[in-house]
Amino acid sequence: MTYRDQMKRTTFIFIGILLAAILLSGCAESTEKATSESEDITIGALLPLTGNLASIGEASQAAIEVSTEDINGYFSGLGSGKNVDVIVKDTESNPEKALEQLKELDAMGITMVIGPQASNEVEAVLDYANENGIILLSTASTAPSLGIPDDNLFRLVPEDTNQGMALAKFMQQDEISIVIPMYRNDVWGTGLVDEIEKSFEALDGTVLEGVMYETDNVDLSAEVESLNEKVVAATSEYDDGSIAVVLCSYGEVTEIFALAQTYPALSEVDWYGTDGIALNKGLINDDDAADFAATTNLKAPMYGYVRQNDRYQEIAPRIEEQLGRVPESYALTTYDACWIATFVDLDALPDDKESIKMAMNTITDTYFGISGWTILNENGDREYWNYDIWTVTEADGSYQWELYGKILLPVKDNMIIMRGEELIFV
Repeated sequence: MTYRDQMKRTTFIFIGILLAAILLSGCAESTEKATSESEDITIGALLPLTGNLASIGEASQAAIEVSTEDINGYFSGLGSGKNVDVIVKDTESNPEKALEQLKELDAMGITMVIGPQASNEVEAVLDYANENGIILLSTASTAPSLGIPDDNLFRLVPEDTNQGMALAKFMQQDEISIVIPMYRNDVWGTGLVDEIEKSFEALDGTVLEGVMYETDNVDLSAEVESLNEKVVAATSEYDDGSIAVVLCSYGEVTEIFALAQTYPALSEVDWYGTDGIALNKGLINDDDAADFAATTNLKAPMYGYVRQNDRYQEIAPRIEEQLGRVPESYALTTYDACWIATFVDLDALPDDKESIKMAMNTITDTYFGISGWTILNENGDREYWNYDIWTVTEADGSYQWELYGKILLPVKDNMIIMRGEELIFV
């Protein structure tokens, strides 16, 4: 039996004992009503409910509502007086606001926080979390530079070394040889472009100088004009059909596409997005931006999941109903994060940072949720991954996100790319 198998067995035994203890506690309480507020578990959450990441924040909030309902129903069914409450704070998609909100949660005595979702927000709060014994369980941050061993950040998503490699392989299969990036000037945007460039050039592709823009810039017309100039120059030098734009953006994708549609050259090349774009609700609700996405065959990867998972099939439709649309996959990792945070709270010694981190590592190593296995690597990031590829399509005058394909976990030196029912080993 391997060490990991032993850890799984140990944790399953522990959870069995834990649930038995909760059940016995419930039996004892049948003769004495359980009203102790000390049994409540309070978790914090830093979500971008407004700003350019609001689409992901709203989806994550819906997942938290469904998850806490399930957790509390679970405890109630066991006769336990425990109750999980998640205090949600809006970061406004702003790193400074995220730090301000984390300090508010700290003042409330909360030491387990789901989020932040954006890597630039994580970067802004991480030192404070490390210095004050606060555990961050991010369900959307992917910047490789934030993968640091033994810190207080755990991430239920793979970091962008994987997305860069997967996107590079995918573009190569599309016979793209020249890439021009447009990207945010923050830890996520610059980090992801670096990973795409390294992987694409390793496949003998060429990455030209791109266009970087400031995250607080409300008018991107000059940057889109600059991108157009670079695309025009590239099309005069390289073969038609070999050039693509890679866009690393958040909600500002809507403005970028609305501006880009006025430049014919930008409509004549393919566009690839990233996980900051896929399933964004604002994009498909803006006809000009959505039409540009459909015209340019936009394809955007996002961390994926196995839809044959029974737990996913049961719970994901409830999150979708709560939200009113297909949620970003980060909502699914947020659902799982609530359960993991609950078990960590039950397992760890109070106010013992090392005990909490040990519990986090043990539970994530054995937990299987609606997003699949949550095993983390030595940096505290999700170890196993696949990516869904999303595209925008039009039907009867309305636009929607449609699943185009999947990029699956490498097997040895191979990667599996699925386009519809087609399976390609690369």
